[in-house]
Amino acid sequence: MKTRRWVLSLLCYVQLLFPVFLFAQAKGPRELNVAYPLGGSTSYFWVAYRSGAFEKYGLRIKPIYIRGGVAAVQSLLAREVLIEMQGGSSPIAAWAQGAKELTFIGAVGNRLDYVLVAVPSVRKAEDLKGKRIGVSQLGASSDFIARYALRRLGLNPEKDVTIVGAGGAGERFAAVSGGHLQATVVQPPFTLLARKAGFPILIDLSKEEFEYIISGPLTTRSFIRSDRETVMNFMRGLADGMDFYRDDKNKDKVIKSLGEYYRSNAVEELEETRRAYSQLTPGLPVITVKSIENFVANDRVLSTMNLRAADVLDLSFLEKLEEERKGKGR
Repeated sequence: MKTRRWVLSLLCYVQLLFPVFLFAQAKGPRELNVAYPLGGSTSYFWVAYRSGAFEKYGLRIKPIYIRGGVAAVQSLLAREVLIEMQGGSSPIAAWAQGAKELTFIGAVGNRLDYVLVAVPSVRKAEDLKGKRIGVSQLGASSDFIARYALRRLGLNPEKDVTIVGAGGAGERFAAVSGGHLQATVVQPPFTLLARKAGFPILIDLSKEEFEYIISGPLTTRSFIRSDRETVMNFMRGLADGMDFYRDDKNKDKVIKSLGEYYRSNAVEELEETRRAYSQLTPGLPVITVKSIENFVANDRVLSTMNLRAADVLDLSFLEKLEEERKGKGR
């Protein structure tokens, strides 16, 4: 009996001395639901996940595919997911309409990575009048980008064409190939498929000097308040995963991960994706105020609302990430 009491006393004493250690041992990895759409720049997130970059920082990521931006924002606000990779369109529109919980903390793409492609009979912008243009979903980033591309071509997207929600990039490309749509906007690797199919590229937006959030980590202010270190660890893992993606010595592993992401074994297309995004998004997952301002200024409704673009951003995680990397000589 004395021995038992002595052992219990010793355990209590050890726990008082080392409570943090014992808690850390018991806690294990932090599980985190993260939503993502299927898109070229979002492949950075997938490669980071498959490379083990998040596990280094104590996170066990559960990726959840959600196609539409509106549905993804609803899942985030309902706390079904705690972070999501998202383009600028749906979150900024929701934020402007009162969802002030939403905040971007970074971006894996700050430049447009789309081209507007059309059926072979459409050779110039004028030929698009009266035609059907496919986007993933009305109100999604591809919708905004299609409208921006049309305006750059001198067309009125509200009057000159019909814009329809037609699903993901693969579905839209198939619809154009089958003649059900006359044009759509696509990212790599569908840019390669478009060239191979002989589809005219009416405008290549990657050559435009236009900052825009193609995809970036989005979360809520309440989650940041409740678990700031998890958010920071997500950013650390994402940044390391982006480095892994761009490093030539990892090329074969990245191609394999991209094949899983796209469910494709078409190596040429996967290499097109890796090449394009390695060039489009150098360095850290940087987001800019200008990318928000550009979206607001080019939206017919939001441009009248006197919005302050910086209010939808939390740059503190990027700032800390930059400090940490400088301290490590990176």
